[in-house]
Amino acid sequence: MKFSERYGYKKIEETILKESIPDIAKVRIWNIFSVFLQDIGEHYISEKYINFVNQVWDSYFKSDIEELRRIYENWGPRGISSKIKEKFYDLKWYEVYDFIEFFIKHAPDRYIAFLKDKINSVLKEEKLPYNLIEEQIVPLISQVEIEEVEKALNVPYKNVHDHLNKALSLLSDRKEPDYPNSIKESICALESLVQILLGEKGTLGDLIKKLDVHPALKQGFSNLYGWTSDEGGIRHGRVEENFKTEIAEARYMLVTTSAFINYTLLKFNDKDHI
Repeated sequence: MKFSERYGYKKIEETILKESIPDIAKVRIWNIFSVFLQDIGEHYISEKYINFVNQVWDSYFKSDIEELRRIYENWGPRGISSKIKEKFYDLKWYEVYDFIEFFIKHAPDRYIAFLKDKINSVLKEEKLPYNLIEEQIVPLISQVEIEEVEKALNVPYKNVHDHLNKALSLLSDRKEPDYPNSIKESICALESLVQILLGEKGTLGDLIKKLDVHPALKQGFSNLYGWTSDEGGIRHGRVEENFKTEIAEARYMLVTTSAFINYTLLKFNDKDHI
């Protein structure tokens, strides 16, 4: 799902939007793409590069592919970069974020780390309220928090990754954010990891007691698990009427469970057991 679809901006009149991208930030974002499309294209022409620019032209801009071929035949990568630049500068602010996500998702693997690093640097330096994590533009959180989430998303266990990625997606959906289910997915990610490491089935509430971690940490996550799982908890779709689960709680759970996942794996790798 595109950024603008998750955040609902395609249905909001531009005149009432509170957010925007300053011109200088848009220029700097384009400069990153220009390096890839123009300079890298000239020095490392490959089938992957050609396939990528075709995807941008056809799948993102919905434009005539024959036009792109004529541009390439006459002017090469510089011509392609120039033409895509024209379309880029016509994008609305939220469509720029769509474009970033599309670019990162479809770019050749060898360039993704470079692109992500440069884009996040510009977003930070220009004080834009979003960060790029994985392939998604998400609301701004601290660099330490981002690093914890990114590290946890890269653990070598598919179930853990899938639950965390789902938690991130539910948290990032501004059109219909689902904070309770984001919290559930965060807890499920940790629960999956503990099941894998212990080689046992069971709930996080039971299994966490067997982890070789400080008792205070065990108690803290037992309490969090209880909050999400008891009769009045989030997993049952019921919370106290005077307490509304919002982005702060969902973000806290995503970051906290990510940090605990990273901590638990570090303990496991150091001691070769839990």
